[in-house]
Amino acid sequence: MLNLIRKDLIVLRWYFLFVAAYVLVFGVITVTPFSPMMLVVLPTMMLTLFATNLEIRNKSMLFVGSLPVGRKQIVQAKYASFFVYLAIGIVLGCLSNLSNQVRYGPEDFPFSLQTLALAVFVSMLFTSLYYPLYYWLGTKSAAIATFSTLFLTAAGIAGFISVADSVDIGIANVSGFPFLYALPLVGLALLFVSYRLSLAIFLRKDMGS
Repeated sequence: MLNLIRKDLIVLRWYFLFVAAYVLVFGVITVTPFSPMMLVVLPTMMLTLFATNLEIRNKSMLFVGSLPVGRKQIVQAKYASFFVYLAIGIVLGCLSNLSNQVRYGPEDFPFSLQTLALAVFVSMLFTSLYYPLYYWLGTKSAAIATFSTLFLTAAGIAGFISVADSVDIGIANVSGFPFLYALPLVGLALLFVSYRLSLAIFLRKDMGS
């Protein structure tokens, strides 16, 4: 499984530069109230999508299926890779945060633990939705899986923003929601359910579909 994770990271090596450029542009040069959260969320989402899209383009799943690894290990590697992408997103977000704290101050660029918890949850929600759809729809309909997941995740974020606005708490200042600390635990539960669902789907599908 470690080699499968390593394979994804090697394939993504040039795409890390794209993610770093995104953080530089939207986290340092162009800063918005959404920056603290999106600096963690979008790099994680982009790396997840890049990895699967490259897998489809290179038809590497057929090669992986010929190796002495089980389908359970393949699915486990996908979900384990997500935590690597999430760690990268958190590190990039924190580095950008340090830069902006010096430039703007903590009041103008709030990056609290609650903001981080929300960003981690959104990343987990996206992955929990994406992988079951990816395995269910297959490589030929991967674009549908991507757009469907982005739509559902965006709808969830919009719902939270609506709630935040209704109580006069902006998305950049979520300190009024102490329950946000528990959201990563909810996200872990969603990931577990998602993993079991993805595994059940993948075990019943042809490797090349």
